[in-house]
Amino acid sequence: MKCRLAITYLMSLCCLLTLGQTKRALVIGLGLQEDASWGKINGDKDVPLITGVLRLAGYQQGNISTLVNQQATKRNIIIEFGKLTAKCKRNDIVYIHFSGHGQQVTDINGDENDGWDESWVSYDAYKNYCKNDRGNKHLIDDEVYRLLIAIKQKIGESGKILVCVDACHSGYSTYEPNVNRIVRGMSEPFIIPYKTYSYAVKSPERWLTLSACKSYQYNQEMKNPRVGILTYALYTLAKKGSISMELIEDFVQKNKGPLPQSPMLTGETNKYSISDVLK
Repeated sequence: MKCRLAITYLMSLCCLLTLGQTKRALVIGLGLQEDASWGKINGDKDVPLITGVLRLAGYQQGNISTLVNQQATKRNIIIEFGKLTAKCKRNDIVYIHFSGHGQQVTDINGDENDGWDESWVSYDAYKNYCKNDRGNKHLIDDEVYRLLIAIKQKIGESGKILVCVDACHSGYSTYEPNVNRIVRGMSEPFIIPYKTYSYAVKSPERWLTLSACKSYQYNQEMKNPRVGILTYALYTLAKKGSISMELIEDFVQKNKGPLPQSPMLTGETNKYSISDVLK
């Protein structure tokens, strides 16, 4: 009898948690940049594919926000994160997607072993240090962390966050004769001509981060269709009804270009999985 009561209690608790749970998402995609020296990519074409993935996973259209091309300035990205955070409740499920250029930026607070921060390249970020961008237009990983930790504090330990980054942290962004793929990034880092180290300690991820490649690898787009390889993996697997890291790795290896590319899943992998956010 006690066992039955315990099972009934747990089932009731699970039901209550599910009823109080909302799925929310922010999808960012860039195929254009204010700085014309950036190579052309197709991150904007990823947005409808990911929106489709989210709808299959039960996300309501009204809970999916998007920023595309000129909309995706650094200021607007931060504003949208703030709106999302304000809406979040305890136990919510949150999906964040960025498709665009990635670039390494001089680490100015000393929390990176290699001396470089990774960054999301917003619409108004420039390829090189200049009067229009002195390092203040890239969304570096430290800033992304602060935006995500604010969401985590709202949704609590019972909430779940999956961040998908279909970009590379350093690589090319053009057609290479020996590559024949569009790559989302560049080999040249963004160098800030000063350093103000405070030697901060890198904080652990309190969510899942799914990246299209490792920080030193190039993220090559699909050859056909011209979309992000991670995005297309999620889209293809969602239509088949099953998403896992093993299936994503297999898809990338079968469809990657001639350069090495290994998707990564980091963060709280012992607490929940990709399918817990995209099912």
